[in-house]
Amino acid sequence: MRLHRRMAALLGSALALFVWGCTGEQVEEGGDATARGLDKGGSAIESAGKAAGHKITDAGAGTKLEGAAKATGKALETGGEKTHELLDKAGDKIKEVAPNVGKAVDNAGEKIKDLESKAGDKLKDAGAKIKEGAKDLGNKVKEEFKDLKDKASKALDKDKTPATDKNY
Repeated sequence: MRLHRRMAALLGSALALFVWGCTGEQVEEGGDATARGLDKGGSAIESAGKAAGHKITDAGAGTKLEGAAKATGKALETGGEKTHELLDKAGDKIKEVAPNVGKAVDNAGEKIKDLESKAGDKLKDAGAKIKEGAKDLGNKVKEEFKDLKDKASKALDKDKTPATDKNY
């Protein structure tokens, strides 16, 4: 389940990266750089764990807490080594996934461009139809207005003519 979420996140981020302007090659390079950074970070953590472990072991030598100091030192060394291993594995996974993510970014870019061109054509057609419809509507409004004007004119002319009274 976690892998699916991670892949969905990676693919979603691939689309975002493309929209932002990154290419698949740039994504791969970023993935490789991240993997190298994790490797270096793992080495640094392992080195720090060993140094701290030795210091604690040396500090506890000859005291009542010598056994606890040795155990703590060993735990720090082991923890540093395990962290390094985990970060190396994560770096390897990123290196494996980076080309696929790069391809996904490129594919998403192609699909977006295709959709953009199709949508552009459809929008142009829709715009032409709207323009034509507006023109027809304008002509109909002009005709109706002219008819109303003529009717109003006739009604006003009727009111202006004096009524003839037959009683005179």
